[in-house]
Amino acid sequence: MISRRSLFGGSLAALGLGGLGGLGRLVRLAHSDALRAPTRLLMIHKPNGTVPASYDCAGGTSDFTLSPILEPFADVREHMVIVEGLDILKKPNTPGEDHGNAMVTFTTGGITFRVDASAYPFAERASIDQLLGREPAVVGDAPVRSMQLAADVRSAAPFTRTLSYSGPAQPVPSVQYPQAAFARLFGSLALPGTTPEELAALRARKQSVLDFASADLARLEHRLVGRERERIAAHLEAIRELERLFDRGRGCIDEGALIDQVLAVDTAKPDVQHAELGRAHFEIIRAAFRCDLTRVVNFGWASGQSQIDFSRLIPGVESLQFHELTHFGQNIEHDETAAHRWYNEQMAAMVQMFRDTPDLDGRSLLDNMLIVVWSEMRRGSHTFDSVPIQLFGGAGGRLPGGRKLHYGNRPTNDLWLTIANALGHPMTCFGDAERCTGPLPDLFGSP
Repeated sequence: MISRRSLFGGSLAALGLGGLGGLGRLVRLAHSDALRAPTRLLMIHKPNGTVPASYDCAGGTSDFTLSPILEPFADVREHMVIVEGLDILKKPNTPGEDHGNAMVTFTTGGITFRVDASAYPFAERASIDQLLGREPAVVGDAPVRSMQLAADVRSAAPFTRTLSYSGPAQPVPSVQYPQAAFARLFGSLALPGTTPEELAALRARKQSVLDFASADLARLEHRLVGRERERIAAHLEAIRELERLFDRGRGCIDEGALIDQVLAVDTAKPDVQHAELGRAHFEIIRAAFRCDLTRVVNFGWASGQSQIDFSRLIPGVESLQFHELTHFGQNIEHDETAAHRWYNEQMAAMVQMFRDTPDLDGRSLLDNMLIVVWSEMRRGSHTFDSVPIQLFGGAGGRLPGGRKLHYGNRPTNDLWLTIANALGHPMTCFGDAERCTGPLPDLFGSP
């Protein structure tokens, strides 16, 4: 078992998440902007599509009836927008298999290619989380431009577990273990009781190491070109992230509850602990958003070739890996529906958690968030029309909830274009031009 001390190099000052006293920096930010909290974006990938007969909701824009798969969201219906009719325009005959290709097209707006005769395909452009993470209007001065997290990354093909790309053929791996995600955000903090003199000396030593590494990488950067130079630039950005984290995060999370929950997850049991892994990541995301350590998070429940065994989670379900279960769904649709519903039960609890967390401006954290839940295909047997997408949160007062919107045969690129514009990034096109037709009408309103 990992100890608290070894988890992140020191403990944290204890202050409950329910209080606002540990959010001094955010309060100062709010006073300078009429008590307006920042808007945060959480992207959640739930793999392997859905069962259309159990997913599609009957009814109109506001008088729809929740389907069996979406029924777990009944208590947060007023915060939900169901988006129908968006297609992933995955190009046929591109390298790799369909799940990974659709994931790349959804997150980057483009297609895959092979790098230098590599056996593995990659994206040819940056993904939406990376683009928004570079936009000052979206991320402000948050130390971590974006985070990539996952509850499970088992997969035979690397690009079916990759949700983020910083550029052409530059995958950004997702952090699977909550302990590692926690350490990245809060690991630079000092032990309670550290004197100002000791803290100054500690920070000076860390800064000295970072200065040395930065200078060394900067000298090397001038001697390189192309992709090698881009990789060095990524290392330099990681160092700058550490520097920005020095002064953030102290006193804004609960030392007991969060750390105990993170340490309690048994990462050696990814099937039976699937829900616990997800909940631990969501708690870390909540803390990161409350402390303004990041404003963009990309989370994946599992890869497009998910190996989660739902017979370990739902009594009576066929003992097949989730990816296989969705391919045999025509014979055991009841089991597949139960698996999709199980995911939505976990996410409904997550949405309620954000709804019940107060933000600095008097609204809830959910009011100041946009959560995008998506799958890379409509049917696990590989269809890409009208993929299942749900939005949650108020997006800072921009997103009216309790609606079902249908857009007939529009590309998913249009969704990201619309979201980027709503969050303050003035895009005119996302991804390939032939996969982008313009903003979706009526999705967002004025804040």
